[in-house]
Amino acid sequence: MIDRACVSINNTCNLYCRYCNFRQTGVIVEEEGLTSEDIETVIKNILDYAHKSGLPKFKLGIVGTGEPFLDFDKIYTAINCAVRHDTMEIFAFYVITNGTLVDDKKLDFFYEHRKRVTLNFSLDGYEELHNYGKAAYKETLAGITLYEKCFKEKPVINCTVNRQTLIHREAVLSWFEGMGFEKINFSELIDVDDDDLRITHGEFLDFLRFVAGRGTIVFRQNRSKKKYDCRTYGQLCGVGRTNIFITKQGIYPCCRFYKKEEYRLSDFDEKLDTVEADMKRSLTPVNDGECYFNRHILKEGF
Repeated sequence: MIDRACVSINNTCNLYCRYCNFRQTGVIVEEEGLTSEDIETVIKNILDYAHKSGLPKFKLGIVGTGEPFLDFDKIYTAINCAVRHDTMEIFAFYVITNGTLVDDKKLDFFYEHRKRVTLNFSLDGYEELHNYGKAAYKETLAGITLYEKCFKEKPVINCTVNRQTLIHREAVLSWFEGMGFEKINFSELIDVDDDDLRITHGEFLDFLRFVAGRGTIVFRQNRSKKKYDCRTYGQLCGVGRTNIFITKQGIYPCCRFYKKEEYRLSDFDEKLDTVEADMKRSLTPVNDGECYFNRHILKEGF
């Protein structure tokens, strides 16, 4: 059953990162995003589905095709709606930001709801490496410093692994360790053609083994429990099984299918039991270790 989703609250970003897969594939355009009323509908639909299905926990990421802090009022709406209606605390939220728009007031809100929401920062390593594929290292680090002042701890980091990460892996890991970052979600760079950035899935898995061998960083892939989520994190592909991607333009199997209308599952406000039924009829999950998008769109194997 569906037990996780990403909701894209907007379709805009304040940065123009070199390797952004949404930029590369041309799906980021200035168009209408979810309204606060839409977001309340999404939250209530998820809760209704969770109660009917007996789900003890539903993981909801406020991420997607843009920078969520550009529409902080919608983050506020989503979390407050859950607080009002989610009496059993089924929701486990996470928000991923580039950190450039963080301020004390926003952080106070996250701190107030820290038992329910995790705030993650996108950071690829030291300044030269981070800015090679992304942008605004100094601004991101300033946002992280504000977080540390408020929370009295280091945040969770989201690090996109690309060719430069592999080349400089010793330096990157030493930098993260020296900075005291102990919880990092590593993700595989996808949908980018630049030879100096793109990597293979096998190379990504080799990098994860390298990280595990150091024993200094806690990362989501280093766990024995079998969990269907997203293969870009090194886990098992959840398309057709456990996860969906919710946008104003509709619900898709995952973010890589965004704007591919033949894979659009439903309108954003459809009841999730209907979405689940349609998903099971139209999508046959791939074998463990495969990515549905790679198999059916790119026509690639493992």
